Amino acid sequence: MACCQTLFALGKTRIGELYYILDEYARTAEVTASIDQQGMAGNYPDLESVVIPDTVSYMGDKYVVKTIGEYAFANSENLATVVIPDHIQSIGSDAFNHCRNLTSVTLPEGIDTLCRAFGYCTSLRQITIPKSVVSMNALFSGCTNLDSVVLPPNITLLAYTFANCINLQHVTLPDSLQIIRRLTFQNCTSLHTITIPEKVTEINMQAFKDCPAMDTIRVLAVEPPIARSESFSGMNKPACVLLVPAQSVDLYREAPCWKDFNVQPQKSPTGIQNPTGANISTKIFRDGHVLILCGNKTYTVTGQEVH
Repeated sequence: MACCQTLFALGKTRIGELYYILDEYARTAEVTASIDQQGMAGNYPDLESVVIPDTVSYMGDKYVVKTIGEYAFANSENLATVVIPDHIQSIGSDAFNHCRNLTSVTLPEGIDTLCRAFGYCTSLRQITIPKSVVSMNALFSGCTNLDSVVLPPNITLLAYTFANCINLQHVTLPDSLQIIRRLTFQNCTSLHTITIPEKVTEINMQAFKDCPAMDTIRVLAVEPPIARSESFSGMNKPACVLLVPAQSVDLYREAPCWKDFNVQPQKSPTGIQNPTGANISTKIFRDGHVLILCGNKTYTVTGQEVH
């Protein structure tokens, strides 16, 4: 308790262009929101770019910057680029929410959880999430210009992650994914196709609500994942082709929710065209993704050639 009291007693300290909360015992620093003219927590209205430092010095002591606090840069509408060093261990919820001009973020390896950090960053178009991240919640909701995302290889659950990302066209779901929770892809009106990995066992209500452009869904699981009709509400299911393992067509045509789609078998278990009869049974792993060797070529499980 004494450490916490001391921490709060120190309050916010301005060092350079940013404010920090300094822990004098651990010698660590947390980037925090600025202070406005009334002495209240505010945003950084004039900040256009920022490189978070590895360390800061105050009163002759050095502090390692470990954390970006909750709402630290929220509503900093002129902020366009952010570089975050490897020392950062966590990014607080809503840290960059409503940074409407943010186009570029460099995230370090080592962060394992991201929650609501970039909501409504409406200029953000592309981002690669570090491989160390294992948990994501509402990370990009309202990022209306986000069009492409590659998720890290150890994610097991998604929730509200891409809600209202109306320009999202390409998303690669990791093989580790097990559950797609409600509203994960709600109102992704530009998403035409998606591949649901083999380990997914459950798709919650409204997970793909209001995705009217969806015309192809590829499900790799032999056993149909648990899903309800509301999981895909607002989608023209009879017009959407559902590609499933050939041996599972009857299961999907009888399963709740899935039976409403145009269920079709994949041309091969991998989706790879294989006119030469080359061996396609060899699986390899790269960056957490399953790849298929077919002769002298390498493919993803959805049939895309990897160069």
